[in-house]
Amino acid sequence: MGSLFLAIALIVCARWFFHSDMSTAVAEALRAKHGGAVDPLLAERLDELAGRIEEDLGELRGEVVDLAERVEFTERVLLEVRGRGGLPQGHPSP
Repeated sequence: MGSLFLAIALIVCARWFFHSDMSTAVAEALRAKHGGAVDPLLAERLDELAGRIEEDLGELRGEVVDLAERVEFTERVLLEVRGRGGLPQGHPSP
């Protein structure tokens, strides 16, 4: 359950950052630091990192969906067990 929360928090934070004024401010600061010109190697590296982040984010979304399905399945099984009055009795060990 902790990893599910962590994955959701990471997705929310990443989405917030990349769609916020803060990311625009970071980009403007980088441009100002380099006199308006961006080093081509730096730009290439940033593009590469952005691509990796997007890939990781896509994988995390898939994992969150998978975990949500597992939680939903577990909830349904628990409701069935409660409706039947408990878990079936196991056989005693010899």
